[in-house]
Amino acid sequence: MAPALLAAAACATAVPQTASQEPARDDERALARAEDERAAALEQPLSAASTPPDCGSCELVGQICELSRRICAIAGRHRGDEELAARCTSSEQRCRRSRERLPADCPCRVR
Repeated sequence: MAPALLAAAACATAVPQTASQEPARDDERALARAEDERAAALEQPLSAASTPPDCGSCELVGQICELSRRICAIAGRHRGDEELAARCTSSEQRCRRSRERLPADCPCRVR
C-alpha cells in the first residue's frame, strides 16, 4: 500500500499548474489597474455630458469596451483572484453603461 501512496503523491506533484491557478504577477495587476483607470477616464465625459452623446462617440465607447476585454482576459488567466475579478466586473459594467448612453440607432451599440 505504501508504494501505491508514494506513486499517487508523485503523480499529484507532477501535474503542472494551469494559468488560472497561478497568482497574478505584479505587472499584470498594474496593467489591469492602469487599463481600468484609463477606461474610467474615457467614460467620464460620456457620463458628465449634459446632453446624450451621438453616434460620433462610437470610437470612444469601443475603446472603453476594448479595455474591458483586456482586463477580463487578465482576470480569466487568474480565476481565483478576487481583485482582478472585481475589476473585470466593473469594466464590463462600464462598457455596458457606455453603450447604453448611445442612441439606439448607432451601429456600434450592438455587441
